[in-house]
Amino acid sequence: MTGKGRNEMADFFANLEDLGKIISKKAGKAVDVVTQKAGEAVDVISKKAEETVEITKIKSQIGTMERNNERDYKDIGKMIYERYKNGEVVDGEFIELCEAISEREDSICKAKEEIAKLKGLEVCPRCDARLEAGVNFCPKCGANLDGEVQGSSD
Repeated sequence: MTGKGRNEMADFFANLEDLGKIISKKAGKAVDVVTQKAGEAVDVISKKAEETVEITKIKSQIGTMERNNERDYKDIGKMIYERYKNGEVVDGEFIELCEAISEREDSICKAKEEIAKLKGLEVCPRCDARLEAGVNFCPKCGANLDGEVQGSSD
């Protein structure tokens, strides 16, 4: 190879080495950018996960409080109805509701008696337990049932 060819070859390899350095530097920057963006994405995802956990905790607390309110509403209604059943004074706006509940309770009792009758059972007048025919005492509440059970005599 002539001197000129060697110089061209040396220049070619020098340029190739420079190109390799440039590519390496650019690749390093690209990796740095990708790493930075990945880190930012992890931060965003982490923040969203924390928000989701916090929101879920708050929603759970809301649900618990709502269930507690529903339970208390139910208890208030039961207290008013018990007062109505005991003949205590109940606000006029509740009387209609209490009467409707009382009518449904009577209908439920009659329906339970009918089921017991169809099954050949009797019903305890105190606790509504289903009893075998001919028992003298309710096994559930202990009531004396001499001639008082319902269902078999209907």
